[in-house]
Amino acid sequence: MAGFTAKLPSYKSLKGISERMLAEHLKLYNGYVNKSNEIADKLASGTVDLSKSAATYSEFRALKLEQTFNGNGMYLHQYYFENLTDSQPEVPKEVKEEIEKSFGTFEKWKDEFVATGMAGRGWAVLGLNLEDGKLYNLLYDAHNIGGLVTLVPLLVLDVFEHAYFIDYGTNRKDYINAYLNLIDWKVVAKRLEKAKKMHKVWTE
Repeated sequence: MAGFTAKLPSYKSLKGISERMLAEHLKLYNGYVNKSNEIADKLASGTVDLSKSAATYSEFRALKLEQTFNGNGMYLHQYYFENLTDSQPEVPKEVKEEIEKSFGTFEKWKDEFVATGMAGRGWAVLGLNLEDGKLYNLLYDAHNIGGLVTLVPLLVLDVFEHAYFIDYGTNRKDYINAYLNLIDWKVVAKRLEKAKKMHKVWTE
């Protein structure tokens, strides 16, 4: 069996995210982990006829499409849960400086990030582009639709309705504002440090 495992958060609820909301959300995350394992096992089984691969329809095409949908669904949820906390740490100096270099001011970044969350159907992601080393707010309309292949996620916001509907109904803006107060900037700083090292290696 493939080795993907869910990395569940230690918290049961957060300020602005109820225990019920989080529990339902985690069920979906676990589903993506399980399906990623199922697809990986099927692809490795030797039972899929590669000679019948076709763009109109084939078992292999279906598996490869769902491999990225479920795989990104798994990882994006993992990063989302990891970058949330109730402790409200301050934005580290190095993170703020990088944001200001790419967006002008921290407030401009925040305004664009919120707007990205309002515009998307799936995810808003702040990430570092390995090619130019700059930060971008990118929209992922689905797990495998949108973004850049060179983007390393630093901060992930889930804006699918399942992420907020139980607590906020159709009021996505209130959910996003609550999210902004739950960001674990220490996690973002750690991801940024690693991404900058990756960028250096990538462009050597």
